[in-house]
Amino acid sequence: MDLIEQYNQRLRSTEDDIITMLNRVLDASLNRLVRRARVHMKAGYADPAQRNLALLQEFRQLVPVFNPDKVDAYDRLLRNLHGSASRYGITVASELSGNVLPDTPRVDVSIPLDATIAAASQAKGYLRKHGNTFAETSAVTVAQGIAEGRPTNAVVEDLRARLGIVKSRSEAIVRTEALRAYNDASNTYYAAQGIDQVVYYATSDDRTCVYCAPRAGKIYNRSKVRTPLHVRCRCYLAPWNSDLASIDPDYAEMPARHRKEVMKAFASTGQEPVSLNKPAAFEQIAPTPRN
Repeated sequence: MDLIEQYNQRLRSTEDDIITMLNRVLDASLNRLVRRARVHMKAGYADPAQRNLALLQEFRQLVPVFNPDKVDAYDRLLRNLHGSASRYGITVASELSGNVLPDTPRVDVSIPLDATIAAASQAKGYLRKHGNTFAETSAVTVAQGIAEGRPTNAVVEDLRARLGIVKSRSEAIVRTEALRAYNDASNTYYAAQGIDQVVYYATSDDRTCVYCAPRAGKIYNRSKVRTPLHVRCRCYLAPWNSDLASIDPDYAEMPARHRKEVMKAFASTGQEPVSLNKPAAFEQIAPTPRN
């Protein structure tokens, strides 16, 4: 479990770096748009509809545009995120598998580049949706400011506040997609290694949620369970060897110890864990644990 937490921290550090760089890209884009918005606020428009359309077109420049022939800053950052998370996932899976299957030769597993590109494109699509919302609401904000004669600086502050919402959404996307790539890479390694069972590892602190806490320490068939379970989920599926558990009492008790640790931390939140029969946000059905 210490190894899992070690790699969780590495993944978190990578996420933080990507979020910082994404925010810089968003801030730079907004600064350009603010300059254009100031021009529109000073310009006279005989037709308000024409003005509003011009504003919307300007603000949509902030949105990551899907262009298969062009790689932009959003693509580069998200590909870096998925590539790093996948490498961490394979590395930790290999080390954990070596601990529970010491006599089994390790296999060479890698994540194809086109899979990383596809995952980054999907994440960019999530970000683009929030960017579209920002563009539409910001265009309305500026148009109303012009109509009401509001000070330009007040309108600009409203735009920066709205960008804060986009930043919050982008952070959630980064953290969730990093965990998805991390666990998917580990799952790919387990499949190649012939590992069919996993134990659900949940970080034990005051942010452990009502869906993850009751799953902590449970053993699942690998093909039946996936993480993340929800936005910003931090859980991991570690390899499990039932044969080793039958001869090593300390190893056999490990899931129960982890579950006890997580539930102790979860108790401090004052919440009630959700039934294991209820699927979480990203589950179609709630998988039945083996124990």
